[in-house]
Amino acid sequence: MFEISKVFEFSAAHSVHSQRLKPEWAGSSYPKCRRLPGHGHNYRLEVFLRAESLDSTQMVTDFGHLKWLKEFIDDCFDHKLLVGTDDPAFELLFGKLGYLENGEFKVPYGEATAVAVNRDFKVESFKVGSVALDLVKGSLNFLTFNGYTPKEESPLSDFYQRLTDGIALFCCSPTSENLAWFFYNFVNANIEPLGVICSKVAVYETPTSCAVYGEL
Repeated sequence: MFEISKVFEFSAAHSVHSQRLKPEWAGSSYPKCRRLPGHGHNYRLEVFLRAESLDSTQMVTDFGHLKWLKEFIDDCFDHKLLVGTDDPAFELLFGKLGYLENGEFKVPYGEATAVAVNRDFKVESFKVGSVALDLVKGSLNFLTFNGYTPKEESPLSDFYQRLTDGIALFCCSPTSENLAWFFYNFVNANIEPLGVICSKVAVYETPTSCAVYGEL
């Protein structure tokens, strides 16, 4: 059995609505990670790939074969705010910000390219002015927006461009554990043609704090 790993780095913020502290252990009951508009980390994502035997180049696979993953992370996770669609405050937050209307998650005063990861962990990309809220909250593991195009130039459209291009909607609370789970399944769903498997994924929030999902 052979195994290799590749590290990816990105900077992002998250709001961990699920955080609860046991004060007898943490010394405090105040959950700072629940704050909005979130707090940032310099994430380190390590992906482990495994194969029973080496390929014709005498490798598990070439590290260059993970270029697609780097591009996805750079486009969809780097410098984004991760918000869980299961957050009890989700509809209140985005309703106040003007994104929700008549059961739709809309792109105010413009349109953008939506990049979604469905329940099969496959990527879908499409130009959109709005998306059904039921789809956002019930059928997608991930959704973000890039390339906001305003209907007309104004301070309001500039505000929504800056805000919309920075939002990433995640299917559950964006803890490091859930991010490791997501990337483990995402990589395995898309790397099968290479004849290797992703054995585990490690997500570092800080140099000393790490969560791992996979074959342990």
